Amino acid sequence: MRISRLKLGVAAAASLWLAAGSGALAASAATMHAGSRTVAPAHHVSPFGLGFARAPRHIAKRRATAAPASSVTEWVSKSAQGNDSSCASPGFNTISAALANAPAGARVKVCKGTYTEQLAITKSVTLRSVGAVTIVLPASPADNLTACDADGGAQPNQDIVDICGAIRVSMSGFKIKGNWPSNVCNDSLYGVAVLGGANLTLTRSTVTRVGGNPRSDGCQGGVGIEVGLATSGTTADPGRATLRRVIVRAYQKNGITVDGRGSSARMAGVKVIGAGATQAIAQNGIQVSDGASAAITGSTVAGDECSDTAADCGPNGFTQTQSCGILLFDAGAVRVSRSKVTASDIGVYNIEDYTWTYYQPPASFTPVLEHFSGLHLANRYENAYFDEGASALASSQLSGGEVGIESAQWTGQTTPPVSRATGVLIKHASQDAVLVASDSAVGDQSVSMRIAGSRFGTSNAHGIENQSTSVLSAVRDWWGRPTGPSVWSFGTGASVSSDVSFFPWALNLGLHRFQACRTTSGSITTTRTRVVLCAKPGSANVSLTNGGAGRVLLIGNQGNDKLSGSGAGGETWIITGTGGANVVNGNGGTGYIQERGNPADILKNVADYTVAAN
Repeated sequence: MRISRLKLGVAAAASLWLAAGSGALAASAATMHAGSRTVAPAHHVSPFGLGFARAPRHIAKRRATAAPASSVTEWVSKSAQGNDSSCASPGFNTISAALANAPAGARVKVCKGTYTEQLAITKSVTLRSVGAVTIVLPASPADNLTACDADGGAQPNQDIVDICGAIRVSMSGFKIKGNWPSNVCNDSLYGVAVLGGANLTLTRSTVTRVGGNPRSDGCQGGVGIEVGLATSGTTADPGRATLRRVIVRAYQKNGITVDGRGSSARMAGVKVIGAGATQAIAQNGIQVSDGASAAITGSTVAGDECSDTAADCGPNGFTQTQSCGILLFDAGAVRVSRSKVTASDIGVYNIEDYTWTYYQPPASFTPVLEHFSGLHLANRYENAYFDEGASALASSQLSGGEVGIESAQWTGQTTPPVSRATGVLIKHASQDAVLVASDSAVGDQSVSMRIAGSRFGTSNAHGIENQSTSVLSAVRDWWGRPTGPSVWSFGTGASVSSDVSFFPWALNLGLHRFQACRTTSGSITTTRTRVVLCAKPGSANVSLTNGGAGRVLLIGNQGNDKLSGSGAGGETWIITGTGGANVVNGNGGTGYIQERGNPADILKNVADYTVAAN
């Protein structure tokens, strides 16, 4: 018998490195999945903050409070100054001058035109455009506009819009445009920075050209919108933001970053567009990290692909660095719904409990369940990658790429990966619809994955491949054929590896009918073909036998079972129970056998069976 996928061990020492000018983190191989990827015990993404020494630079402020109402309206225009009553008779020719004069709670109306200036906002105000307004960074930008920026370091902050303090700011209808040289190398460049406990509402606006050229400049600065910033593993300078109908594009490192405990953002109708396949940097569309929380809905992220061969970016999800559309890196509670991520290396990625400079997990760590629902993911490598921590994916469509859903089991994990997928359609994956890769090291965390009510058919090169030491659950799913999955069952649908519980499977695409099982708590023999015999749930000491020339699947339950193949030319798939001493008698026939970790199991007359590693 021949199975389509194998596990091959490759001995290699793990190593971490930072690529010069790229901040790419990678690790060398530990285990190889035949025809696919190498497994290594390290994360393979490059979040903002990786690759440079971020100093504790910001002054933490209290949470923003509502400003006293003000009836004052300031007018800004390029017209000759007048009585501050309209665009034709403005009180100010620069936005900065109006902000300096405005009392807290005032409204500032900015008339159409281009304003070359940086905005330091330290009081609660409302800014509205009247016509098309562009704010452009000066050719020689000032450093440290506000107290939230001051650090005295070698790379002080440069911001186009700097919002600082316990204030509430509303902005609508602006284009915020950077003007840094293409070869700038500063790690603290922001289009909009929300710090010191500030709360920003930004609507109908565009942020663009923040940082150096992402196609040629590999430094780790250039974030379109920065909401909060972790300053150490336990401290942060928080910010809060509501972003609606905002476009962020032509950024150097990240489109939007929400960072640090106490920071949060709500995003609706946001579009974040990266540079595409860039040879210089691993960009990320939206990053939520270091304890920050977020809600993202109705949004689009695209074009975050790293092709920097010097930084070893590429398709190998464990030894090479990859960009992310939506990156959750030690995040707090996050919900992503009704959104689309395309043309990125990874669609969505979640990793929790990862200790590094700007995040120190509590001694007693409880994973935050991160929710993803109603997503359309079409990316070139992994559409959804769930590392250590807890992730739930529902009602989503994953198309193309190498892998639909991927998880991993590796020696560096301190928290087990737990993932759930419900109502997911996976199609056209060039490698696997679902892949759990493992380095097979002693002491690895157990992997928990449950996929139910989902569809993955024969348009994928393979169905579910489990390399871990755990048993995965994939029940009531459609495998592309009414006969169910292939390889470890008699079906002709998408393939399933060993250590995957796949019964019952759906008999139709609509998931209305499911494969039946003849159950017993005693003894049962069949001479029919394509029949499933099961030990009754909760039963032990059950006898299941293929007594004819048919193709039969035998499934044990609580153990001490007798499971017998056919000596009459039939082919038998045997899955033992989870306890006791099961006796598997192949009767000299052919078929497939997978045990469930019972060292006391006895296998006899199975010379021509394919036996999975126990």
